[in-house]
Amino acid sequence: MLWGLTGCSGTGASTVAAVWKRMGAHVCSLDAAGHRYLKKSSVKWALEKELGIEGLSEMSQEEIRKQIREKAFASREVLAGINKIMHPGLSRWVSASAEQLRGRNGVFVLDAALIFELGLDNCFSFMITVTDEQERVIDRLVARDGISIDTVKGRWNSQLSLKEKSNRSHFVIRNAGTVEMLKKNAEKFYKGVIQRMEEPGGTQN
Repeated sequence: MLWGLTGCSGTGASTVAAVWKRMGAHVCSLDAAGHRYLKKSSVKWALEKELGIEGLSEMSQEEIRKQIREKAFASREVLAGINKIMHPGLSRWVSASAEQLRGRNGVFVLDAALIFELGLDNCFSFMITVTDEQERVIDRLVARDGISIDTVKGRWNSQLSLKEKSNRSHFVIRNAGTVEMLKKNAEKFYKGVIQRMEEPGGTQN
């Protein structure tokens, strides 16, 4: 069974994914895949040419991320340039992986903020959105990651709204309390789905 797990930046989808991984799901983060993608020389050269950042092709993956992190959400042109280079390859990878995994036993989860934005939701058996209030997310990310309020808002503004993602999802997990409460909700959700899968006539697709 293929699950698409999404939300907006900082709403808690990665926390939910970590719980499901501990419970036996096979979990992949699109962010992690993107980080690996940044190690490819062809991608580095393409980004340097598209963004006009001299020497970017010679930088490490960590240095590139540092260079473009703040710029991406402060400038629509920079973000569009990054997306132009990164998104086609990542989308092909997700589609090909989903096709290979379809029909296999077990739960396979893609944790990605941009599933709907990239038009990849049809790759999954069902979609789950994790929601939270922007004010809570801002406070959490500013304190935890040391990023600016404008960066958090920029990330949210570059994505579909949580309302639209929720409306287009099969299930919604609301993050409205503590991290431990979110983890318990994630456990309850996973156990419920696995139980239905194990019942006579339960689906594995």
